[in-house]
Amino acid sequence: NFAEFPIATVADTVADNVKTLEFTDEIFDPSTGKTVTRTLAITAADKFGLPTALDDEVLLGLMQLSCDRGFTDRKVHFSRYELIKLLGWRDESKSYKRIEESLNRWTGVTLQYQKAWWSKEEQCWVNETFHVIDQVTVFDRERIERRRKMAKDQPEKALSSFVWNETVFNSFKAGYIKALDFDFYKSLDGAITKRMFRFLDKRFYHKPRWEFDLRAFACEHVGLSKNYSNSELKRKLLPAVKELEERGFLAP
Repeated sequence: NFAEFPIATVADTVADNVKTLEFTDEIFDPSTGKTVTRTLAITAADKFGLPTALDDEVLLGLMQLSCDRGFTDRKVHFSRYELIKLLGWRDESKSYKRIEESLNRWTGVTLQYQKAWWSKEEQCWVNETFHVIDQVTVFDRERIERRRKMAKDQPEKALSSFVWNETVFNSFKAGYIKALDFDFYKSLDGAITKRMFRFLDKRFYHKPRWEFDLRAFACEHVGLSKNYSNSELKRKLLPAVKELEERGFLAP
């Protein structure tokens, strides 16, 4: 579900006055045999703002952590060091601060899907509104040491944790999640390339060739500005297309 529409901007920063993102497309619904209009609205908490391209990577890292643990529990214990290493970031204070900032941002983001969240159980597109993450607890070094002493036989008690929203976790548990070559994803240069890779990688699971309307693809699925002209959209997409061709993911 998180690969169909962008749930974060492709930019590193978002203007303070921008509090909502919205994406819309039309798709054939096999459950009804009709075309359905899907819409995703993303709203942010005033204090933390909308998620950026870097926050998108952090969310993928959280999904990877849960996958490594077999999606056994909505609550996932982790250390920021573990997540930083998984993401390939530098082990420095800036990275630790950025992880905490991202976790806080995701708890404040609301996703509203209108006929755009696939229910594997019902086999159709449904409406859902939720926060991606329901709770976050991040321990600093002093608190980690204190909790280690308090619970020597329970090392997870000294770890930070986050709790997936129930709707999100149920989608994971239902198996509606596709394996992603995370190392390949991290090796890609730009946010546009990474977003394009995630969306197309899911689609190529079904068939090897796809055609899209330019504006629908660029604006609604990659997340480029709807204010761009067609020529500007092509210019923005071209470096990403070339990179994916050079890496052997796309046929020239």
